Amino acid sequence: MRNLTIIATLILLILAAGVLAAEKPLSTNQTDIPQRMTLPPTHAHITVLRLDPMHMEIATIIRDMRVREDKLLNELLTATDEEQSNRIIRRIERLDTDRELALLKVQARYARLDQRYDLERAIKGKILKILQTDLALLQ
Repeated sequence: MRNLTIIATLILLILAAGVLAAEKPLSTNQTDIPQRMTLPPTHAHITVLRLDPMHMEIATIIRDMRVREDKLLNELLTATDEEQSNRIIRRIERLDTDRELALLKVQARYARLDQRYDLERAIKGKILKILQTDLALLQ
């Protein structure tokens, strides 16, 4: 985040310098403006952002849940009776819990793979708490 702020600040400074340079009148001893300027060759440095496997799985889960939500909303628009609408609404309400459980399961699995058993235990505790709340609501 800090690097992003620094980069954004540098870009703004460069843009501001360009604006100031464009507003500065040419000096009187420069009568000819070169039509073509040759710039020295530059080397492009490209940074590639690579997500680790856990974050890629999380991004996939979020994308899939959005697709499911859009599908359910479209089904709701085409629902013909109240019972069908209520079923779809309950499924839409369930999406948040399903998303949270799926994300927590991925985090717990990667915590176990990193041998961070205390973190895995804490995440599984959150999962159990969500499931117990769901069971209590069903009764």
